[in-house]
Amino acid sequence: MRIGSTQLNVPALSSLRNPEKVPLSNFNSQHVNLSDLSQETLSHLEWLMKRVSLGQDIFLMGPPPSSIRRNLVSLFLSLARREMDYISLHRDVAADSDLKQRREIVRSSLNEVSVKWTDSVAVDAALNGRVLVIEGIERAERNVLTVLNNLLENREMNLEDGRHIIHPTRYDDLLKSHSLQEMDKLGLLRCSEDFLVIALGLPVPPFPGNLLDPPFRSRFQVRYIPSNLGMRAADEQDSVRRVMDVFQIINQANTSYPSGTDQSLESAAKLLLPRFPETAVSMAGSLLHSFPAETKSAGSVFQRVWPQSWIGKKLSVQQEQSLNALVKQNTGSQVAMGSPWTQYKVAQVVGSDTGEHNAQIKFESVDGKHTPLFTTHSGLFLLIFIAYSIPARLTCEFYPGTLAAQWPNAQHLKGSGYIETPRQTQLLSILMQCHVLNHIPCVVGINGSGKSTSIHRFAEALGYERETIHLYRDMTARDLIARRGTRADGSTCWQDSGLISAAKEGKLAILDGIEWLTSGALASLQRFLEDGQVELPDNSSLLRSDIFDGVMLRDGVSASDLNARNMFRMHPSFRVIAVANVPHTGSTASGTTWMNEEIAAMFHFVKVDEMHIDEERAIVKARTNLPDKVLEKLLKFTHEYRTMTHSNKSAASSSQLSTRQLIRISSRVASSGNQPGDLYTAIWRECLASFLPSLVKASVESLLEDCGIKKVLQTEVLSITQSDSHLTIGSAQVPLFQVSSDDVHSRSLIPTSKTGPSNMSNKGFFDNPLQTRTLRDLALDFNLGEHLLLIGNQGVGKNKLTDRFLELLNRPREYMQLHRDTTVSSLTATPTLENGLIILQDSPLLRAVREGRVVMIDEADKAPVMISACLKSLAESGEMGLVDGRKIRRRRADQAGVQDDRIIWMHPDFRMIILANRPGYPFMGNEFFSTIGEAFSCHPIENPDAASEIELIRQAAPTVDIALIKKLVAVFGDLRKAFDEGSVTYPYSLRELLNIVRHISAFPQDSLGQVIRNVFDFDMHRPDVGQLLARVFAKHGLDVTGFNNIAYTSATKLSLQMEQVASKTPPKIEAPKHGQVDPKNEPHVGGSNFAGGTGGSNTAGLGGRGGPYRLSSGNPVHQLSDAEKSKVPPHVLEAARKMGQDALKKRLEEIKMNPYEAEMYLTCLANVREDVQKLRVVLEGVQAREKERVWIKNQTVGELDDVKLVEGISGETAIYKSRGVEAQAFGGNSAQQKPKRIKLVLDCSGSMYRFNGYDGRLNRSLETALMVMESMDESFRTKFVYDIVGHSGDSTRIDLVSTTKPPTNEMERLQVLKTYIVANEADAYLVIVISDANLRRYGITAAEVESVLDSDPRVQAAMIFIGSLGDEAAKLVRTLPRGKAYLALDTAKIPGIVKELFSSITE
Repeated sequence: MRIGSTQLNVPALSSLRNPEKVPLSNFNSQHVNLSDLSQETLSHLEWLMKRVSLGQDIFLMGPPPSSIRRNLVSLFLSLARREMDYISLHRDVAADSDLKQRREIVRSSLNEVSVKWTDSVAVDAALNGRVLVIEGIERAERNVLTVLNNLLENREMNLEDGRHIIHPTRYDDLLKSHSLQEMDKLGLLRCSEDFLVIALGLPVPPFPGNLLDPPFRSRFQVRYIPSNLGMRAADEQDSVRRVMDVFQIINQANTSYPSGTDQSLESAAKLLLPRFPETAVSMAGSLLHSFPAETKSAGSVFQRVWPQSWIGKKLSVQQEQSLNALVKQNTGSQVAMGSPWTQYKVAQVVGSDTGEHNAQIKFESVDGKHTPLFTTHSGLFLLIFIAYSIPARLTCEFYPGTLAAQWPNAQHLKGSGYIETPRQTQLLSILMQCHVLNHIPCVVGINGSGKSTSIHRFAEALGYERETIHLYRDMTARDLIARRGTRADGSTCWQDSGLISAAKEGKLAILDGIEWLTSGALASLQRFLEDGQVELPDNSSLLRSDIFDGVMLRDGVSASDLNARNMFRMHPSFRVIAVANVPHTGSTASGTTWMNEEIAAMFHFVKVDEMHIDEERAIVKARTNLPDKVLEKLLKFTHEYRTMTHSNKSAASSSQLSTRQLIRISSRVASSGNQPGDLYTAIWRECLASFLPSLVKASVESLLEDCGIKKVLQTEVLSITQSDSHLTIGSAQVPLFQVSSDDVHSRSLIPTSKTGPSNMSNKGFFDNPLQTRTLRDLALDFNLGEHLLLIGNQGVGKNKLTDRFLELLNRPREYMQLHRDTTVSSLTATPTLENGLIILQDSPLLRAVREGRVVMIDEADKAPVMISACLKSLAESGEMGLVDGRKIRRRRADQAGVQDDRIIWMHPDFRMIILANRPGYPFMGNEFFSTIGEAFSCHPIENPDAASEIELIRQAAPTVDIALIKKLVAVFGDLRKAFDEGSVTYPYSLRELLNIVRHISAFPQDSLGQVIRNVFDFDMHRPDVGQLLARVFAKHGLDVTGFNNIAYTSATKLSLQMEQVASKTPPKIEAPKHGQVDPKNEPHVGGSNFAGGTGGSNTAGLGGRGGPYRLSSGNPVHQLSDAEKSKVPPHVLEAARKMGQDALKKRLEEIKMNPYEAEMYLTCLANVREDVQKLRVVLEGVQAREKERVWIKNQTVGELDDVKLVEGISGETAIYKSRGVEAQAFGGNSAQQKPKRIKLVLDCSGSMYRFNGYDGRLNRSLETALMVMESMDESFRTKFVYDIVGHSGDSTRIDLVSTTKPPTNEMERLQVLKTYIVANEADAYLVIVISDANLRRYGITAAEVESVLDSDPRVQAAMIFIGSLGDEAAKLVRTLPRGKAYLALDTAKIPGIVKELFSSITE
């Protein structure tokens, strides 16, 4: 082999030990036409030849795609006829077991068990003189590759089994004085002189990854391979060339004008278009070559091969303008980055009679001028000579029609109500294009957009059996390929994953949820997905069918010969489709950054937009019997509601009302007979409206009213009756479940509840009107085949309701409680070790699936979000993958009698009932509802209304006076209202009220003030809560004297006395004083010496008497009784008052505030003091976007990892897991937490002063600003950054408070003068504009206001109109999007609106 003056000797294939390991390149090594190779490629090949001749290890570096470098290496090794071994690195690669040796347990023919060491690919390559290709160097964890340093430098390595690889020269020298047997006895192994390492990686930076360790880097000779390396273009079409020109211009601009260089401005660099994946050039070229009419929809072509333009941050408005100008200049057409569109439809699919599972797919362009025909592989169930014709113009009609009669595996779609729509036809056509072009599609869209439907339709049309691989965060790169297991004899083995099984069996593999994987784990599949080759952990290889056949032809061997050498053939029908369940913009549910340039180069992206309202109308109408008039109201509300949730972040945590939910609402209303109020109730439930912020809830109520959907109060008293066969609750009738009398275990799982008087062990269930209606609603949905989700506050009876419901139905139930450490493994099975064998014990969920029981899954919001994703898949598709390779599946009619050990068939009676706490503060759960909500029928469980609560408590405590019960119910009603308003942080529930009443019933001699302490002592340290409780109880005429007294007293003298410091007689009352300052700040109780003490006399402190003023040292507060406080003489009170006044005067002097200013400040503060407390409640509950602590796996200490039991048996050490902060995909910990950015904009125009006497608008603005400044003290400085600016007719910006120097005392707050602006990066942005509505006089229209409010998608912006001439303000609020404008002519409304807007960025 000669290039230029460089020559390399090439061996004959027949002389090689393993010729099958020589890569098969596109070039036949015996008939190479050098003119087919570019000069740049020849230059790289010559450089490689020189490195090989010198025996130097090689590092090929360059930007994505990695296939450029892999193909170059394969070409070189094919021409040089060198055997190759391959390793793909990722963060889970272990230094010892993956790069050196791994233990395996083997059982001999004599039934003896022993541990055997198996060499890794790296060791095998060194011993056999192969070229070791290591890809993804930047993806490996730090200090992992150091295990190879000595092998690279000196060709030496100490192996775990005691043997030693040594340099070939050293080995040959020793062999001169030692026999081969002696060398073997010494454990010395000869490293082949032909051994060579070629590393492939990305440059870091600018690409993400770990930097090269200097010792590792120094052992390589490096060559930069640009991403535009390629062979001579085979396609010279003008349209392709024009598209390539656009791509090259984009990338050249990034190369010559990079961000952050001395020659660039950061702001200018951000206007550059993102890099275009080089593989997109060839991908777009092949698409346009085969489907030339696609040039008419250039925007769709760009979207398919350039996902960075619409996923994640997407293109800015300026970038889209740049792209349009660039495309117009080069192609003469415009790019519309809108919905995906193709100029072709699938006209016909015809099965082949060759027995090779082929199909002919005929396309037809929209204009009818081009009808390309392709012969390609199909699934195993496509019938021969059956033509599947797709109508040219599809309307919304039922599917399947003729298809169901022709394809046997489509039988399960009969009656399923699939609706054929033009959008689905477009998606099918795009998937078919990917299929014939051998591109791997990645279908991206939000939940409920029709992704699964399109993929299933594609599979049915081509006769594919689907293999869905559900991905989750804990899944490693190795889990995607294989898993460890044990055989029946106890020996260890490797078992194929679902992806590898699909490749061998010719199935359609669906990688569902790739957004959960780290980009490194996904990138480790590049060679498998792009090149059709994968090395398995058992040292076998799986090759694409054409590569496998090519190796057979080149080497002159049979398939069985290659199988004997551990090389196996993929089924030619095997295909892969990836699915990302994420919004096109913004963050993902998983919180991972899954999209980067490497991932963009792997797939042909298919954008799935939300359904148009016309499409949803046709689908809902065909699937349900809802009257047209009612359906139109529902669709109108849905359209307006989605618009509101998209523009209002306060509503973002609620349900988005997917098409699936619309069908559920319609089915529910239709099944109940479309009674008055049914539509309102169904929508209210699906939106979780009961738990929305008050302003958003009001907007939903207003929207329902505007759409003509009225609320009807439910006054009907429902009865519950049971017959031998049915349960009837009101209008709902459900069949009773029949359990055999012999099935003792199932009968023991049926819940029981005893009504009537309760005790500590069995509190029972008490029928009441509201919960009976809830039981009726549960029965209606259960009868429709729905899985149920009960969500609500703590203590409202979710568990009791569920048990009562299942008791009435006679249904056995399994129970699971989720928590922070719940994993996919523990959700389904628990592995145990018995006699050396791994035994999987079914979890309650799996038992329920097998036996057809109901599984109640409690505390679902406490588990990681990925667990919710698994439950959603099980509810939606009836499928779920287990970590041991088995799958839960729903049995179709045509699969009756099918037995497969790998499949757990779902019993038709299986149901799930999920219980969870409401989303948001103060509940500490995960935001699971956005992930799981649409798959379940949602039932918000609230505290009973007053009548139902009285009835329930009357049954629970019949001896308690009914008048007292009514007063307590009213008290708790007010406390719950206070929680909704933000005055308290705890949602007092039915559980607390029942506990109080039970105590009163059991111990009537105890005072009410002491009884309620059982519930309210949690807030003893918060005086504001105590004051609120006192007001609420007094409002309803209840004497609770002593409830806030730290000293516990009894009406009768107790026989056992417990001395309490706080109840001692405090020191003698003397003249008030500040007291001594304790430098150690130790707690001082009941004394009269130290300042900051509690429960004492004379000194400044808390909870005592006679001190001059309150002073907290941060220690626990001990409160004196009111009786002790009343003993303070009048002259001492007067002295204390005077000392307090002196302290105030001194404070005013310190902050340079005169008494008049202090009075002005306190007057203003008094109007918002309660609102300041409410806002602080919101701020205290803020949950910034921090990385949650997770299980870090592959540790040498910690908790035993259940999925590593096999590795533990075989002796590996990295089999533990520990809690920690998850590292980023490539090095380092998570980014530093960013604050939330808030801007308050105040109207400083003359009209504020002019009309202040008319409506007090200026006073309201001042009070709002003061409320914000008082709330934002030092404790919130790391969570929030705020500034306040003004605007007027004379100035667009008047700086009042800067972000870097907020006011710190009363005087600074009163005299906010000069500030300057410093831009700060944040993780959320809020702008509140407070102004009057006199915009017309300035020529400002509502459309212009809306444009500004929506100008930056990162910012939640809203306007509060506090003054109006006529009805101008009301018109503006109606015209602007809901959630963007508020009317607050009433002073009291402003703080509540601001509090809700603050809440919108704290969730």
